[in-house]
Amino acid sequence: MSSLTSENAETKVAVFWDVEECPVPDGVEPSVVCENIKLALEKKGYRPCNVSIRVYGERTNKFKDDFLLADIMFLPAGDEGARFMRMCNDFFCWGNDNRKSTLMVMSRDSTEFASSFVMYKNLNFNILVAQPENVDRKCPVCRKPLEMIITDEWVWESLSAGGDPLPKTQEEPDLSNSCH
Repeated sequence: MSSLTSENAETKVAVFWDVEECPVPDGVEPSVVCENIKLALEKKGYRPCNVSIRVYGERTNKFKDDFLLADIMFLPAGDEGARFMRMCNDFFCWGNDNRKSTLMVMSRDSTEFASSFVMYKNLNFNILVAQPENVDRKCPVCRKPLEMIITDEWVWESLSAGGDPLPKTQEEPDLSNSCH
């Protein structure tokens, strides 16, 4: 597992959030959820000033203007397939432009990003994930537990409140021949 040091605290963190699949909790303002995400990351050693959040949602998302007013990038991306494609493209582009950084995906099915996670983890990126409770946490290709190919994982409902990641239960494997 990549250890968080003062060097890691200086790295950029890009958050890619599918707000339709990981919705803003009832009764909570989007800006508060974003601050809670930054708080959770700060507890792990990341500096909130280095965190940028990109929110992907349908053009009709009721919080679109709230995100924009809070200076959070809202990217209208259409239905589930369109959001996934846009997030994948942005995830890939950002990772290629920002070496040795941290990437976070918040989606109902973060396992769909597994091959990208493996590639960036092998390049010494920290890979963070948040998913709603009760979703499959195995890579769809190699069927390994998601925790074996990421740095930290949160349950979305906990992360949106500033909570801690799930505890790690296994040692990090050699990823050179898995999930490709």
